[in-house]
Amino acid sequence: HTTRHKSYLSRRRHTMRRIVLPSSLIITGALFIAAEYRPASALAGQPPFSLRPPVTSLQRGGRTTGHARAAFTPPGELLDRQNRHRRRRTLPSGSLRTASSDDDANDEDEPPVKDDSSKRAMLKFAIPALGIYLTNPLLSNIDNSFVGRTVGATGLAALSPATLCIDQALYLFSFLGRAATGLASRAYNGDGGDDANESSSSEEDAKERMKEAASPALSVAAICGVVMSVLYASSAPRALDALNVDPALRTSAASYVRWRGAASWAAMVQAVLLSLFMVARDAVTPLKIVGCAAVLNVLGDAALCAWPFRTGCAGAAAATAVATLFSTGWMVSALRGRGMLPRLKVPNRDECGKLLGFTGPLLAITLTRMAGFMNMQRRAMMLGMESLAGYQLCMNLLIFFILFGEPLSQLGQTKLPSLIDSSRTEEAMATFKSIITLSTFAALGVGGVAYLTALLGPGMFSADAGVQAVAKSAAPVLFFAVSQTIVGIAVDGAMMASRDFGFMLTLGLGSFMLQAKLLTYCNSVADIFGTFTIRLGSYALLSVGRAL
Repeated sequence: HTTRHKSYLSRRRHTMRRIVLPSSLIITGALFIAAEYRPASALAGQPPFSLRPPVTSLQRGGRTTGHARAAFTPPGELLDRQNRHRRRRTLPSGSLRTASSDDDANDEDEPPVKDDSSKRAMLKFAIPALGIYLTNPLLSNIDNSFVGRTVGATGLAALSPATLCIDQALYLFSFLGRAATGLASRAYNGDGGDDANESSSSEEDAKERMKEAASPALSVAAICGVVMSVLYASSAPRALDALNVDPALRTSAASYVRWRGAASWAAMVQAVLLSLFMVARDAVTPLKIVGCAAVLNVLGDAALCAWPFRTGCAGAAAATAVATLFSTGWMVSALRGRGMLPRLKVPNRDECGKLLGFTGPLLAITLTRMAGFMNMQRRAMMLGMESLAGYQLCMNLLIFFILFGEPLSQLGQTKLPSLIDSSRTEEAMATFKSIITLSTFAALGVGGVAYLTALLGPGMFSADAGVQAVAKSAAPVLFFAVSQTIVGIAVDGAMMASRDFGFMLTLGLGSFMLQAKLLTYCNSVADIFGTFTIRLGSYALLSVGRAL
């Protein structure tokens, strides 16, 4: 019976690998081709995320209005307009007046073309932003390293359900930060109507609009954060019981949940504050803040986990909580000094309506994604303590490396809304294509680093030979999981900018059910991450196809 069972498990693993590896290669290749070789004729069409205003037959002085002209631009006129804008960019300063009066007359309703879609300009924003988004998962891996080295495999296994309780709850409320980005970006850059690009709008007016738009999201984040902190303090053991955590791990896991939960309100507020820096195209200030908080966290881990206190999981959580409070306070001070800090207030009906226009669909989308992570966690808990510790190690590597796609998502969320609302389809498509191209190359490079880390570096996180073997066996699949997810996150930003929530939710539910079915066949950590690869890869591929 044992021999037959082993043979059966071997056949299932072989089947999973035959599905995962070819599917991932096909998806990666298709994404690259879609990003690089989009037909030129597509420029004259309307991509799904353009959301152009309704076609109108109104005429102004015998000429078609700006929106109607944007909706029906003949290919010849489109090429002429591109050439005129190209000439304007190359003329010396002050020489715009020498252009033909006919060009001026034809372009008086058109906004000037900005070179915001260039990859170099995007990288100037994305690289500092990358440091911001990498800091928290880097600190989580440092926590794992300290706990794994000082407590052992038991402490590392205890962190898996504990971080699930904390990080998944924070991820559940991440829709508030994304909603703040969308609302604040549209307010800061203009509503997208006829007056969206007026140069007479001052910076102070833009800041006031942004503060008003972000105020409801910040207020809701603060209220929900306080409630979550109270629940963590009072209900941590019950939450771990609901997850069927091994009794031997519950004490360490509960202490981690309580310490991290005490600062969860600050983490939720910080997500909204960070979105305001991103909307203002300032990635350097929050990078400095988060960098200093990271140093504080590492020093706290060293003192509380290693020497002199040696408090294990609780010490790691306490260090993270103190660093979170420190960085949140600094962000509040920085935004107040620049006149960009929204005030806390009870949202009125109109503000609630605008917020729910984002948060309702985003919450549903986030719930499906969170449920997928929970299904993966439950399956890993059925494989034994050694596999669970290896799963936790690989999951932290995954979370760390996939955040290389988050700055590209932020580019889409902050640049595309004003282009979409003002019907500047050509610039929106150029920006989207640049984002996808950057994400494709980033996916391949970062995926390779993730593979090498899991294959050669698990000893940095655990001294247990069995845990290291689990991580090494999952390294090839981790490469594809990271690669597909980076592209998926980048596409996610464009889909949110277009408010194409119906498509996102439908596709998310479909990929969630597919992964849930595949998880029933998984008997190793590598198989579990293989289902994640298929889920995110299918989402990214279909989303790019819809946009193009």
